[in-house]
Amino acid sequence: MQRLPWKWAWLPLMLLITAKWEQVGGRSYTDLARTDSQLTRLPFFGGGVGHLLRYLHPLSLSSPSERGRISELRSELDANYVSYRGAQLWKLNFNATRGSSMAEREEEDDEVAEERQVLASPDAQFNEVVALFGSEVWNINQDGIDILIEQRNVADARKFMDQVGYSYNIMIDDIETAIDETYVEVPAVEHPLDSVRNNSLPWMEVPGSTMNWRRYHDQADIKQFLQTLLETYEENVELIQIGVTRNKRPLEVIRVSNGNPDNWAVFVDAGLQARDWLSPAALTYAIAKLTYLWGRPKGGGQRQSRAERAMRRIDWYFLPLANPDGYQYSRHTDRLWTKNRGYDTASGCYGVNLDRNFDYGWDGTGSTSNPCKNLYRGAQSFSEPESRAVRSFLSGMREYLGAYVSLGGYGQAITYPWGDADYVTENQRDLKQTARRAVLALRRLNQAEYTSGTSYRQKLARPGNSADWVQDRIGPQLVFNMFLKDQGRYGYLLPPHYIVESGEEVFEFLRTIAQQLE
Repeated sequence: MQRLPWKWAWLPLMLLITAKWEQVGGRSYTDLARTDSQLTRLPFFGGGVGHLLRYLHPLSLSSPSERGRISELRSELDANYVSYRGAQLWKLNFNATRGSSMAEREEEDDEVAEERQVLASPDAQFNEVVALFGSEVWNINQDGIDILIEQRNVADARKFMDQVGYSYNIMIDDIETAIDETYVEVPAVEHPLDSVRNNSLPWMEVPGSTMNWRRYHDQADIKQFLQTLLETYEENVELIQIGVTRNKRPLEVIRVSNGNPDNWAVFVDAGLQARDWLSPAALTYAIAKLTYLWGRPKGGGQRQSRAERAMRRIDWYFLPLANPDGYQYSRHTDRLWTKNRGYDTASGCYGVNLDRNFDYGWDGTGSTSNPCKNLYRGAQSFSEPESRAVRSFLSGMREYLGAYVSLGGYGQAITYPWGDADYVTENQRDLKQTARRAVLALRRLNQAEYTSGTSYRQKLARPGNSADWVQDRIGPQLVFNMFLKDQGRYGYLLPPHYIVESGEEVFEFLRTIAQQLE
């Protein structure tokens, strides 16, 4: 009996999912659709399902009754799927309020109490709103506090805000609808990929790779992309496994170098928070651009710029997925999951926040000892295999590490140590100068408005974060966090339309660092 091509082996499952889709399509979700934006593709999941869905014909969800079906399909595929239907993202505005502070409640859990302390702001009365109605603080920036309001609290929160006269904006009217849009693939006519044909962005075509930066890819696609680069640029690219996760996924670093022993090294990681899909996407884009320009023939009349020459004098080490277990879980089950997937036997809860698990400042305000909370710091510092792997690898680079950069979402800020207090580092002059140059370069690039300063002054401090630990224990010339788009309109749910320009911003920042190290 002749074997069918492998992709046809999925045919029964394809028919089952198509039937499920039609079944969902018969239900009415008119009252749940909160936006007018159109979804043009099915969602993409991880592993085999992700590859399967690429064979399904794209669907145009043009009518209101059709919107909302994407999340329903996800719930059909995963019985544990977490829905955020009806939840909202609010921005509580600083410097635009009347009224006085309310008395703090006598009883509150550890995380709320710690969040109350960390929310030092000109309008501290907003802390009461967070404590009463917010399920989680997403960000604190110069304009205000971004908080997630669960559906059951929305009506009471609106009533409270009207009574006290606080100023706020509803940034996302329905979280589940915004989640749907992070699974969509951008149509080619709306995407810079079209310009590949005109050779303006040739690095976006990586032969043999499924990466296209028109959507957010799963861990398997990212792994395959790195392998493709290794095979394509074998003289300059190396893959290094620095550890494995609790679920036995490899932590892979890609090294791009000309082999010169006198080079400075730069280490860049992304995706410490699972729900942050933008930083791995932006970093893989920057890697694709760097390797393409590096592998470009030197002849043919193409002249290298000073910045390109500076980048070739660096040994680049990239960790595109620092939290692959959490990342995959966020793609399948809980889109807003932020921790890794470690298991606490005493509580029965999963996950440690890797951005709270490093040694410097560990156990400080802004983290919690409750294993069931998003800010859980772990039983002890470096309790997690992901943070230990980064520690071990960077410790071996102490003599030649020139810079460390951790990419994440969101806030459009370039920050540097310290985060625990308003202290000055020995290298702060270089950090401040480099950050300011990068801010100007990003503004010239695409009018992107980034701020810069210490994590403490930018209100983006996190106890136990990686950058402060690197500054304290490794001591390279430059240490930065780069918080990518946006400033609160979408938060962690940025649509994939913004991947390419974010990737260009990451590349520009790395180019600035290379020139500074030169």
